[in-house]
Parts: sequence; structure tokens; C-alpha cells
Amino acid sequence: MKKRLLALIMSSIVMVSALTGCGKQQDAGSSEGVLPTGTFEGIGNSFGGELKVSVKLADGKIEEITILEHKDTPGVSDPAMKDIPVAIIEAQSTDVEVASGASMSSKGIMEAVQNALDNANGVVKEEVTLLEEPDVLIVGGGMAGMVSAITAAENGAKVIIFEKTGKLGGTFGGSTLSGTNTKMQEENGITDDSPEKFFQDFIRLNEGYKEIYPEAEYTWNEDLGRYYAEHSGEAVDWLDELGADMKDRTPSQPTLYEPLSVPRVYVGDRASYEEVVTKELQKHIDAGNVSVAINTKGEELLMNGKEVVGVKVTKADGTEAEFKADSTILATGGYGHSEELVKKYNFQNFTTTCPEFVTGDGHIMAEKAGAVLKNMDFLTAYSGGLKNEENGLKKVDSIRVKDFPYIIFVNENGERFIDELGNEDGSDYDKISSSWKKAKDNKVYIMLDQAMVDSLKAEGKSIISGDKDWSKFAAQLEKGEVLFTGSTIEEVAEKAGINGANLATTIERYNGFARNGIDEDFGRTRLMTEFTGGTYYVFETTPYLMITAGGPDMNDKGEVLNADGEAIPGLYQAGEIIGMANAFGRTTIGGIGNTGNVVWGKLAGSSAAEYAKSK
Repeated sequence: MKKRLLALIMSSIVMVSALTGCGKQQDAGSSEGVLPTGTFEGIGNSFGGELKVSVKLADGKIEEITILEHKDTPGVSDPAMKDIPVAIIEAQSTDVEVASGASMSSKGIMEAVQNALDNANGVVKEEVTLLEEPDVLIVGGGMAGMVSAITAAENGAKVIIFEKTGKLGGTFGGSTLSGTNTKMQEENGITDDSPEKFFQDFIRLNEGYKEIYPEAEYTWNEDLGRYYAEHSGEAVDWLDELGADMKDRTPSQPTLYEPLSVPRVYVGDRASYEEVVTKELQKHIDAGNVSVAINTKGEELLMNGKEVVGVKVTKADGTEAEFKADSTILATGGYGHSEELVKKYNFQNFTTTCPEFVTGDGHIMAEKAGAVLKNMDFLTAYSGGLKNEENGLKKVDSIRVKDFPYIIFVNENGERFIDELGNEDGSDYDKISSSWKKAKDNKVYIMLDQAMVDSLKAEGKSIISGDKDWSKFAAQLEKGEVLFTGSTIEEVAEKAGINGANLATTIERYNGFARNGIDEDFGRTRLMTEFTGGTYYVFETTPYLMITAGGPDMNDKGEVLNADGEAIPGLYQAGEIIGMANAFGRTTIGGIGNTGNVVWGKLAGSSAAEYAKSK
């Protein structure tokens, strides 16, 4: 195998720090030296990107920790922001337990504090030299990239991972996994599952999409769907065997989507998935078969004719470098925080749970190399996002509309257009969520009145997700950007920018349906209550994203394909970039995204290593 290294990147942090998101943890005033008095700053890498803290030191102890900047999701990260600084001060150590449900934020704070302590002590981080003759280059160090590296190394390849953020691990869309014929199914007496049943679920759920969008024309690679069905159980068992926390180990049905033919969804601790995979990767780093360049962004693929022969990257210091290898794997994730790409293919208005680094870099690189992007107009969107100017694209607040009592949906014309709740089993959720895709400017208006608000409060429920004390509701009222009120229907309609006369007619008609218990327009039968006046409330809502579903076309060897359906030599991909719609059609199935990181990572890693060895 002939290879040439054109540039060398020196990482600015120790490798253990890159892998765990938290460097060597130490007690305050450890053997590194007595801590000086003063205030020192440190940067860590958290869920949303860089997290910055200041640490006040006095008498050789940590006296105060302040979170200066972070990009993590409010609400989700709150326990870490509140509890971890307190725990570190109490322990006088960065080696503390993570906050439940906010492990990535917790690790980011620990890393930032540790770096502040190192700065105070004048600790110089050791540099890491990358492999000089790599066989495989991987762009993206999330779960799919790490699994690709592990598998390629297991198959005899030398690997370099380029990760544009300051840590490996990427991001997860929830914590679910899915797979057939797993050990957990066997433990629970489920013996009637099979890959074929899983594949037939893909077929069935695609038919459901066609019912919602009869005008839709699309294709999906059934070979990829079959490959996933056949290997998904192995992927789940692999994480299980590595020691991931699978919680109660009970296979279940999806909570938001249509039921599957057999319970095959598993809800584990997503932080543990990252932990066990990074530990496995560390073995190959220690053996000298894998090296990692963090804070290093892939910019474009290097070509020799139609063959991909390497990657151009931008280093942490802003300079560019080129690396060559026989195989390259794109594991860059989706594009859910790219306003440019989402507006081009999906929505004009949206919010997103995707971190700021999820910007479709691999999609752009692959397309420039001759790949064809497919099913980009489809993604799995969730309903009821509240878009505030101060948060930009970041989804902070939303309304969980599934089975939410009382509310009605109207469009900009003040008209209802759907049964807002659908069937109790959740089988109408996709149909309901499609309202946001079909709506003008992707805006759906959700309406209720004072009596409904009072009833929700009395029942201990909230309209905004996680708003137990209704403080988020009050804050949205004060902002007046997406929550509007009025003493009359016409007044609230004018503030919200919708047709007031039509809205008044809509409410009068709906009240009649509520009194009779039959929705003559859309068939709603559940949780209908008349609007009785007083104060009216209207929320302007948009879709919010967690994961994107389109990407470069590929075959069941993990090879990226060109416009003629031919493999682009030397180019592979893994993870979210492949586009779930390309592999499963236009479906929403719990667990296929996270498990796909393992399935596609193993496929790309083995195929890329085999191709490199054949050169």
C-alpha cells in the first residue's frame, strides 16, 4: 500500500482528554503543585460545543466556579450547570458523579474546571503525533466515526480520525436502540422476531407515509433496509457486551411512533454508549493503530480523477493541511443546525435540538466529489417548537402536542385543518406532525383559553414541556414573540397575525362539536372542550429537528455512489449522513438512528479497510 503524508497535525491536548471529554482529574493542590490564589479560566467541550468557566482559588482551594459561556440546551443541561460546580467545590476535585440526564454537560464542566486548574498550575499539555502512513481517514469522531475506526483497526488498517470539535462522541438523538433477535429479547421470552419481520415493518410504514403524502415520489434502497434488519441485533448486542447500561433490559414498542410487529426497541443510558465505545477505541489508540486530531475540520475530499485519495482539513490554528490515504469515511452526521441546508431542502422556519457543529459538512464534501444527495426533502420533525429570537435556531421550549388536552390547531387563515390528537395508540402522530411541513411558512397556531389554562394548572399539567411551575409560560407571555393573548378572539388573532373573522367562525363551529362530542370536520372525539371566553391564548409554533434523513446515495458495502449509480472509489460513509430515508424509506422508527451508527460504522470500517488492503 503506497501512502503519502502531506502534513502533520499536532493536537493541543492529551489523548485521554480528547476521548473522555474530561482530562486527568485531580484534587485541588495535588502533586501538580499548590494552587495559587486568583481567578483562572478554562474551556471544556460539552454537548453543544465549547463551555467556558472561571474558577476562583484561595488558600490552595477551589472557592468558586462560574459558568461563563455554554451552548447546551437549557432545561436539559440545568442539573449539570447547577449541581456539578457545587459538587466539585465540596469534593475539591473534578472527579465527581455526573448529573442524571445531563452527563455530557457534566463532563464538559469537569473538563473546563480541570483545564482552569491546569492553567493555574502552568501545566503544559503533551502533544499527540498522528500516524504517518494511514490506510483509512475518517472525517467525524462521533459514534459512527469511532465504530468505523475500531472496525477498520480490527481489520488491520491504520486509521486517523479528524474531529472538528474539541472532543469525540458527537451527539445522540435520544437513547433508544432497535434490533432483532437480541439477547434482551431472548431474556424476555420474545422468540418470534426476525430480520424479515423488521424489514416488512419498513414496507408497511412506508405505505403509511404514502397515505399522508399521496403526491410524494421517492425511492429508497431496500438492500440497505435489509442489511440493517439483518445486523441490527448484532449491533445492540455488541454495545451490551461492551458494558453499556441497558437499564431494565425490556424490549418495548416506540413511544411516539406506530407500533412495530414485535417489541424490539431498547431504552438505555446514552452516555454509557459513548463511554464503552471510547474505551474500546482507546485500546486501538494505545496499540498505535488509531490516532485522533481534534479541533480539526474536514473541508474537502482530495481527488485523483474520480477516486477519493484523501482529505483537506483546517487545523485548530486555522492553517490547512492535506492528508492522503487509500480509503476515506465520512461520518460527519446530519445537517440539522445548518439554516442554509434546512431552508434549501426542508423548512423556512424551524428550531433544532442539534448542536451548532451539525452543519452537513459531509453532505457538501460528498456532493462536490460526485455523490448524489437523495431524499433530502424528508426528515423526522417534531411538533410545536417555540422559536425565540434570542435562541436563534436552538430549540429551547416546545409544546408536546401528542395527547395534549383541549388545544386546537389553526392555520394563518384561522381555520382548523386536522384532528389534533388522533388515535390514542399514537398511530396518527406522523400525520399530525406533517401539519407543520404542509403549513405556510411551516407555522401552526395552537389555541386555548383561560379556562383551559386554569384546568391544566389544577391538574398539575403544563402547556410548555417541562414547565412545572408555569414560569416558561409567563416568560413567553412577557416576550410576546410566539405567545399572544387577547380578551376577544379578534384581538388575539390580530396580535398573532391570523384571520380574526375566520377564527371566530372556527371557534363557534368547534364549540358545537365539543358540546355534541362529535367533530364533523375531522373526526376528533377525544378531549374536546368549549372555548368560554375571558382570555384567549395563541402560540405560533414551528417544527423542531433532532435528526435529518437525507444524504448521499450508497450501496450495501458502505460505498458512496455517483450519478450513474457507481461506487466512488475510496469513499465510504457511516452514521446519520447516509440518510435514514435512503435506508428505510420515509418512516419514523425508534432506535434506528442510534443503532445505525453502529451498523453503518461496522460496515464502512470493514469495507474501507478491505479496499485499502487491496491497493
